[in-house]
Amino acid sequence: MSEIIGHKEALEFFDKVIANDNLSHAYCFIGPEQVGKRTVAEEIAAKLLKTSRENLFRQPDFILVGQSLNEKTGKTRKDITVEQMRELRSSLVQHAFVGGYKVALIDDAEKMNLEAANALLKRLEEPAPRTILFLIVTDEEKLPETVLSRCQRIYFHSVKKEELENYLIKLGINRPELVNSAQGLPGRLIDWLEDEDRFIKYKTETDRFLGMIGQPFFSKLKSVEELFGEKGGDTIMTRENLDSVLGLWQLLIRDICLTAAGLASEAVNQVKISTGSQNKTWVELEKQIITARGLLNQNIHPRLVLENVLLNLP
Repeated sequence: MSEIIGHKEALEFFDKVIANDNLSHAYCFIGPEQVGKRTVAEEIAAKLLKTSRENLFRQPDFILVGQSLNEKTGKTRKDITVEQMRELRSSLVQHAFVGGYKVALIDDAEKMNLEAANALLKRLEEPAPRTILFLIVTDEEKLPETVLSRCQRIYFHSVKKEELENYLIKLGINRPELVNSAQGLPGRLIDWLEDEDRFIKYKTETDRFLGMIGQPFFSKLKSVEELFGEKGGDTIMTRENLDSVLGLWQLLIRDICLTAAGLASEAVNQVKISTGSQNKTWVELEKQIITARGLLNQNIHPRLVLENVLLNLP
């Protein structure tokens, strides 16, 4: 299992509170996807349960909760359900198997529906002794304030480029293009190292977006057709894939604006375009994308969401 890249301050903070027996009952780890929130939480859980990250999921006092599959349809559920939270509450009140802590990690905690969040709130209000909860969150505004207010918040930020470079140096790898494109997200870098096809997919998606600029609408729509998946497929996974794609488009818009402003050295992709569009146009498009990503979590058809973005793409 790979080492943790960055986040030294967070790890040192938990070393101190564990040593002083001063742990809170619940922590909310907030930050970008693939920045390392869950990895750090698993590292802390392993220390509390006196095991390693490699063996953590075989430890009976560790509980992982996330989106589950619907057994009837075989598709991913949209939400983390109230039934899952009730099962978690039941597990946490039981005595630890090895007499120490019980640790639970709720991945993508903002995907709890309201009933699930309320069920969790009861546990947060009346925590069982020697139980620790980690909520992994990308967008804290999607969590009820009642839940957030009962957690200690820890914010995670992109790690320094030098830390990613040093990680590759230790591995004897010289791939500056991976470091630049990872944008301070260790999980993204590690994913690409483990599967080169994922990096190729990232580059393909970059080329797709740039290739649509200046094209007629029907051509843009044809370019993105494959993103909607097969008819009758897993719509939740389709929405999550589209959200990831739109996130990349946001980053490319940032690079377009930086390059146009003469700050190409600050951009990941030094993109020069000749459509005559003003930065204001790209800023408005980014706002459209932010709105679209929010709509993907609602019951609005993904095709309609993406078509609206394409209509505003210069």
